[in-house]
Amino acid sequence: MTQAQGKTSEQLHDELLEHRFWRYRGCAPDPDQPTRMVGDLSLPVGAHHGPDAFVVEGQRERIAREAKAIEVCLSCPVMVACDAYASSVTVDGKLAEPDGVWGGRRSLERHKALIKARHVRVAAPRDRFATPQKRAALAALAACWEPFEVAATASRLLASWGEGPMDVRTANWQRSYLVRLLGLPKDVTRMRALAVAREQGLLEGVAVVPDDGTVPAIPPPTKLPPPAPRVAPVTVLPVPARMPVRVMPGQVREIPGQLSFEDVFAPAPLHSITPDLETAA
Repeated sequence: MTQAQGKTSEQLHDELLEHRFWRYRGCAPDPDQPTRMVGDLSLPVGAHHGPDAFVVEGQRERIAREAKAIEVCLSCPVMVACDAYASSVTVDGKLAEPDGVWGGRRSLERHKALIKARHVRVAAPRDRFATPQKRAALAALAACWEPFEVAATASRLLASWGEGPMDVRTANWQRSYLVRLLGLPKDVTRMRALAVAREQGLLEGVAVVPDDGTVPAIPPPTKLPPPAPRVAPVTVLPVPARMPVRVMPGQVREIPGQLSFEDVFAPAPLHSITPDLETAA
């Protein structure tokens, strides 16, 4: 467990002040010379955090002052508790004491230790990467990085394995999940994430197309094209069969100068053809 067995910065600060040897710390004021440090009378009180207000300090002077302050820490009875508090991380992710010499370590050294601790990776089990979607997303990310290209490449791989396609939203989510599984921060670059994946044996036989080193492993929000407008289906009703119109003679109004209904629709006169046949004989 890190950070002094899971204690908060406030708890570690209280433990430092309540330490039984706190009053004997090396950076305390000397009883006879209150402006000088009891652990080294050549150093003013507060030398662990900077020079006197009236002293101009260059780089060499600063290095020499910090070296003497560290020597005082090395013989201090509360050095371990002091370093535990100063190097602890607050709720906002910063060092409890970002400046000065604490617990025998310079500010730069403690900051480097914090950065290194953030990049300590806890590798996920290999079977977490074995799903077709994650394998396809990782291989696609090695080949390209534009969100739609990654989704299209992953879909082609999945199709060759008999799996369904992957849209751009799913591809972006898979990229984010892969970064978490690799134990990397969200702002990690694509090349760094692929290098870690190769170290864990997840890209065996896969060629990586390099970028300029600034491409993020997790893409920014991808703007999707607007959906196609929905067209309401049109129901074509069958045309009913037209009923024949039967006109009765009495229903037609006669107009002067026009043929009458009886003249137009009158049947031809019937006559016997027997006399004609007799005449022809």
